[in-house]
Amino acid sequence: MRIATGCIGHETNTFTSVPTTLDDFKQLAYHTGDELISTFAGTGTMTGGYIQRCAELDIDLAPLLWTFATPSGVVEQQAYEHLKAEFLDRLNRAGKIDGVLLDLHGAMVTQNHADAEGDLIGAVRQLVGDLPIVTTLDLHANITAEMAQQADVIIGYDTYPHTDMYERGLEAARVIYDIARGDLRPTMSYRQIPLLTGPPSQCTMKPLMAGAIDYLHALEERPGVVSATLSMGFPFADIRDAGASVLVVTSDDRQLAEQCAAECASYIWDRREKFALDHIPIEEALKRANSTAEGPFILAEGADNPGGGGPCDGTFILRALIAADAQDAVVAIIADPQSVEQAIQAGVGNKVDLEVGGKTLPLHGEPVALRGYVRGIFDGRVVYKGAMARGKLGQMGRTVVLQVGGVEIILTEERLQPFDAEVIRSVGIEPRDRKLIALKSAVHFRADFTPLAHEIIEVDTPGVHSPDLFSYDYKNLRRPIYPLDGGTTYAA
Repeated sequence: MRIATGCIGHETNTFTSVPTTLDDFKQLAYHTGDELISTFAGTGTMTGGYIQRCAELDIDLAPLLWTFATPSGVVEQQAYEHLKAEFLDRLNRAGKIDGVLLDLHGAMVTQNHADAEGDLIGAVRQLVGDLPIVTTLDLHANITAEMAQQADVIIGYDTYPHTDMYERGLEAARVIYDIARGDLRPTMSYRQIPLLTGPPSQCTMKPLMAGAIDYLHALEERPGVVSATLSMGFPFADIRDAGASVLVVTSDDRQLAEQCAAECASYIWDRREKFALDHIPIEEALKRANSTAEGPFILAEGADNPGGGGPCDGTFILRALIAADAQDAVVAIIADPQSVEQAIQAGVGNKVDLEVGGKTLPLHGEPVALRGYVRGIFDGRVVYKGAMARGKLGQMGRTVVLQVGGVEIILTEERLQPFDAEVIRSVGIEPRDRKLIALKSAVHFRADFTPLAHEIIEVDTPGVHSPDLFSYDYKNLRRPIYPLDGGTTYAA
């Protein structure tokens, strides 16, 4: 058996004006042919799971193209068309295959396609005909009817932070194996829920979503159910289909699929009021931290999360820490290539005057004028060791640790979500030894930082990734939708 695989991935935040270019894909992750296998083999990633299960089942995996760009603004159409053409060309030249495994995100928006994954899956379907297509998607996928129609099976993550990518890869490879052998005739039911939720409330380490996933797993235990997926959606894409959805796959049982999908959708809808904000101002967060000698306190700034399109150079928390003369504090990270270059020119052991951060979007604050001590210069390469993406390489570009009083600032050339503690350790800082750790992350950090933290505080700041959904001017989103339209009704 021979299965083709690949990825064109992006999580598009349509509220940022910074476009996503072809270079953004090629510079972050761009792997073809055997390089795809060598890059992901042995990693805790979706494709890593594909590779492992295919090896176990003696499946010949035909690698095509795997590329991903850091979440940002709308993908330039020319970039998408170039990548799509290359992907389809490689698929066309792959020779005889028995199916396709697509490792996608599910929230990519291009200049011409609000549903880029639906377009891509549809193009693959036109090329392979009736061969099985199994697609894996992020928990933040804005799943559309087109995606569900074009794919035979869609399997989404069950966790946020995404610590089950590898397991879902194993599952997907097994499913496509069973379909190709004729042992499974998948029937998939899709339900879209008129519900929009912010990332912090989607965290499966919290009771609300933990209970939802337990409910999902109970559905999967029913005889005849192959897979169940709950996608909470990506609310920072102003498209018609942003929001929550449910998919249930059965073994050739339409009635069972429809029944289970409706039950799960109703379960989520009935709890819609519980998906509410619980953020506090930075000043209150610092008071809470100062009330005890315990630490570390994690100050999570989801509004500037580069993993969801934030510029990663917001200055609200940095300014507050300096103003409060905070001690044993670290800010991870501020992406500011200009300041990195100036600090490198000054050299380790010297002081330098900088205008740090605030260079991308005014919404995220003005630059902070400061004089800092250059403590260290690093290459910015980090190998993740936490539960999410274990073994994968992260790259921050040239990186500088700048000290201002009791505050250490990790300045980088590249945007990178600091969800793994190795980001901080890679520059010689042990997180356990700090009182305050400011992270530009909404939820993913919890997988690795929760065991280290005395307390986690979700801080309220403005930004293009703010969970305050009422702060966005939606123009294309379907309406009515909860909570933007309080009287929204729904019957699964």
